[in-house]
Amino acid sequence: MNDGASLHENWFYDSPVHSDVEAKLRNFLVKLRNDDRILGIQVCAYKDGEVIIDTAAGVLGKEDPRPVQPDSLFPLFSVSKGVVAGLVHWLADKGKLKLDENVANFWPEFGTNGKEQIKVNHILNHTSGLHNALADIFEEDPMIISDFDECLKRIAMVAPETEPGCEQFYHYLSYGWLCGGIIEHASGKKFQDVLEEAFVRPLQIDGELYIGIPPGVESRLATITVDTNEFTKASQNNDPNKVRGTATIKQPSTLTSSLLDILIPLINILDVRRAIIPATNLHASARALTRYYAALIDVDTKIFTNTKDKIHDAFVGSGDCKDLILQNGKIGLGFIRLEATEGGVLGFGHAGFGGSTGYADINNRFAISVTLNLASSGALTGEIIRFICSELNLPIPEDYAESRDFTENPKIN
Repeated sequence: MNDGASLHENWFYDSPVHSDVEAKLRNFLVKLRNDDRILGIQVCAYKDGEVIIDTAAGVLGKEDPRPVQPDSLFPLFSVSKGVVAGLVHWLADKGKLKLDENVANFWPEFGTNGKEQIKVNHILNHTSGLHNALADIFEEDPMIISDFDECLKRIAMVAPETEPGCEQFYHYLSYGWLCGGIIEHASGKKFQDVLEEAFVRPLQIDGELYIGIPPGVESRLATITVDTNEFTKASQNNDPNKVRGTATIKQPSTLTSSLLDILIPLINILDVRRAIIPATNLHASARALTRYYAALIDVDTKIFTNTKDKIHDAFVGSGDCKDLILQNGKIGLGFIRLEATEGGVLGFGHAGFGGSTGYADINNRFAISVTLNLASSGALTGEIIRFICSELNLPIPEDYAESRDFTENPKIN
């Protein structure tokens, strides 16, 4: 390592270097650390089914000097939505639901107050019209978000604001309860049991991916700190309606900076971490999240019975599924559609508030995740992804292209 790296020789977890690009990445991360841009971080990447990067560095929190390890659990905010979307697709693959089916077919309580014609695909692509649903619970009692069953009951009673399938508004919190209700009612099982059956056990990521943590993992939790200076700087140049990439997506009127001021500290509260909040409460390591995305593109992984082409078409809304999404929209069926800088959809994934992210490049069989606990606008994540993709000669998603401002505040968070 270079002289700068030697100053922080204990900053990295002592794990093997899997590739030349990982060795170069560690030097690059030290430079970012020396600029006070990293508190704790994990970066993991798969290429052609093999691990090429698995790096952990830094500390678990601003007030927690314990070192980040490969199995440390980071709060990943809306990165959660990509895992939840995968569960809905898994149930569709198992014949438990159809993507163009009315939700009320298997969740009868949902079919009230103008929601009778809302279909599964409307919820997955954020066009159900329920973008502000349950936002008022923060005024009533913010801790209600930790009561999953109560939130399911409440969301079954609300009315949509727009006609299903017509307008795309980002469902920042309601998405999780809507999909959570679909998952439980279509499967006849509890949400966390489906997560275990579908992904955790088959992928052997036990202990490293949770939506609602169990007792006994508290010592591995990273704590989020917001880099307010960086957010302020980024917001000065940010169009609030601009989404990473070329498309735009409308933001709900209730998604405000004051709401984020309430929501962000909640994520660090242990009782909230233990709750099932499918839109925003994923706690995972980068290696578990990357293994998940690698499995979604690896033809040898038998998670789904359908062909990979059909599964990928469903994820991004192409092929036979092209009529199930809002045309020219940024969101496919639950995943963000990632476009190459030269055009064309190259893959799918989902970022989270603060910069953590995970995505898969389908054609290049490349999957990557970055987890951070110093929440920033996303510019740092973009630099890391550009560095890795450039070293591997891989296409850089437009979301992370150098010419973009990566502020995720609060676009697709």
